[in-house]
Amino acid sequence: MDNNEFELQDARYQVSSRREIIALLSAMMKDNLRLTMLLKDMDIENEVPTSILHMDEDAMFLKAAPDPDLNKAIVEGGDIVFAANPHNALIKFSGKVQRTQVEHFLALKVSIPESLVRIQRREFFRIAVPAAASLRCKISFTGADGQFNIVWASVHNISAGGIGITDNSACMPLATDVTYNDCKLELGVAVQVPVRLKVCSSRKEELQNERFLHHFGCEFVETPRAVLASIQRYILQLERELNAQKIKDTG
Repeated sequence: MDNNEFELQDARYQVSSRREIIALLSAMMKDNLRLTMLLKDMDIENEVPTSILHMDEDAMFLKAAPDPDLNKAIVEGGDIVFAANPHNALIKFSGKVQRTQVEHFLALKVSIPESLVRIQRREFFRIAVPAAASLRCKISFTGADGQFNIVWASVHNISAGGIGITDNSACMPLATDVTYNDCKLELGVAVQVPVRLKVCSSRKEELQNERFLHHFGCEFVETPRAVLASIQRYILQLERELNAQKIKDTG
């Protein structure tokens, strides 16, 4: 995945200044902040945590994964997408990964990106959706077997930039960079808005009795202004309700 393939809506948040990019990455290294490698189309955990160990003028050196097979998959996986959340912002970029060593320890080497995306959290304020709200998203798609599916996924967090959802039926495939074009997002009682969702992260949770849940982090794609306004109104309303409940609980 090339940096130019990030969402068009992210273009206005793109940072191309090499000096600024190095400053952002150096600050993350100094604070030992978590950097997540987002893998796609693999039968393994899709999000791999790492951190920046060292930097030079042309590259950064990252903590390797604990599993040799996972490191092999990362190196052979082509361009890997990286994401981090330093100081109330979202940073993401992509690059090819190589094996190397730092002080005789296995590490991963990535070239300093030519550009990255930096989005302030205030642009996409994410709020947890209480279970009592029972917020859902209807997702329609055709599976690999040609079967048409409709999944009502539970929404557990929401922002103007996307949603976190759980597929209780475990029917949605655990794949990233997949876009679902036919979705209906509930915003309260009897209110639904059409959205397109791009899966940015996914993971599987195993429950008792051989049951599974599939969790996804999704971005909205090309959201119409009217729909975005409805989402923002819902978020503000939900925030007011949560604040009112906090005051009541502490009163």
